[in-house]
Formats: sequence, C-alpha cells, structure tokens
Amino acid sequence: MPAWSPLLVQKIEIHALGFVLRKLQLNRHRDAEVAPHGHDFAQLILYLSGEGVQTVATRRHRARTGDLFIIPPQTPHGFSVAGHSRPLCLVLDYELEAAGRVRATHRTLSPGTLNELHALLARVPHKGRLTLGDYPAILAVVARLLAHAPAEPAPVPTLFEKLRAHVGTPARLGKIARDLGYHPDHLNRKLKRESGLGLRALRDRFRLEAAQAALLREPTVAEAATRAGFDDPNYFARWFRRQTGLTPGAWRRGETGSA
Repeated sequence: MPAWSPLLVQKIEIHALGFVLRKLQLNRHRDAEVAPHGHDFAQLILYLSGEGVQTVATRRHRARTGDLFIIPPQTPHGFSVAGHSRPLCLVLDYELEAAGRVRATHRTLSPGTLNELHALLARVPHKGRLTLGDYPAILAVVARLLAHAPAEPAPVPTLFEKLRAHVGTPARLGKIARDLGYHPDHLNRKLKRESGLGLRALRDRFRLEAAQAALLREPTVAEAATRAGFDDPNYFARWFRRQTGLTPGAWRRGETGSA
C-alpha cells in the first residue's frame, strides 16, 4: 500500500518549455515515513500544508508549507513526519528535452505564489481525460514552479566522472586506466593526490553508490546486481557485504550492520 493517498492524479505527456511533463499528482501522506527511493525522471515536490523532514541524497531538510524541492533523476530521497500534521504535497514527474542536468534545489515560495498555485490547481480536473482547455492551467503551474530552477548546462566530464562511467563494466583496472589515457601507475598516483584514494578504492566507492541506487529501484537483488554491472549475484552479495557489513537484502530493509 502506498505511503500516501493520491487526491489528484493526471498522467499526461506534455512537451513544452524545454521539458516533458509526465505526471501531476496531489498526495496526502498517510504513513509517518517514506523510505529512500529514486526515479529515472526528475521530480518536483511542493509542500502545500503540513510539515516533516525531507531527505535528498544525504541531506536532511525541515519541510513546511511553501517548501519546494527539485530532485534530479536517480537521486535517493525520502520523508519522515515531524509535527502533528501529515503533509499535502504537489508532485510533478518530468524530464528535460534539452541537453543538461537537473540541479537539486530547495527553496521556499511566498504566500502570494502559493495562493496563485492553489487557484491554478483548482482548475485542473481531478480525474478523467484532459481536454485542450485544461492544458493552460497545468502549464501555468509548471511554469510558475520551475521559473527559478533552470537546468545547468552539461559540464565537461571530469576525470572522476569518466571513471564513474566505467563502473558498470567488468574491465580490469589496467584497461580502465588506458581507456582514460593514463598509465595505471600514473593514474593511481594522480587519483591519490586529488582524492586520497587509489583507482581500486574509487572504483569500489562508485560501484557501491551504483549498487545502492539499483537496490532502491530494482525489484530483486539479482536484477540490482545486473544493473550495477555484476554478472554473478552471489559474488555481488559477497562484495557488497565486504563494503558495507550487510547483505544487499539487509541493506535494502534498513537493517544496521555489525561491521
């Protein structure tokens, strides 16, 4: 059972303003906590009432009426109640059409902007097929919410981002170094100077991040192992336990490690 009660759901596909809007939803939180999870799309969450603690990646934010969060794709996020009022949240699922990336954002909207959004949302049908006459209100909601959250231009990949791209490949460390244009020893020394970690340790760190993200998304540990670049689920389980002190299943259930 979902941790929230949907009060308004419109699954749509609108291509406009440099993005693709997939869904507009109004949720009343039912449970006291939503476990960290991620999506393949960007998500915007606006607290219309109530309060709680919104987590985005490793950061925790106190969320109250008017707080708006933009969450990039694949970014773990969750929620826990703080106070006596279960939040009512507006949620948009969207993707960018143009090259670039969504920047994680937290800001607070003014009371005037919130009143304007409430008036626009009142014009959006709660169910049934949309008509062309419904689109202006939806686009006005999106434009108002994203007005101060432009996409960042796509950056030139750094050495660490290039290394991260090799996480899902079974290549040996020597081949990874050569693919990046370095002799293995030179790359190892360079990475240790810049990060304090060598090539193997950095690859393990990036693989662990990819594995944890996959465990949040995929229905089984075996599928998460494949998504994270491991051919053998048993080896993946042993490797994951060496890194975290937990089995993949125990980590996904939120158990506490003993190592």
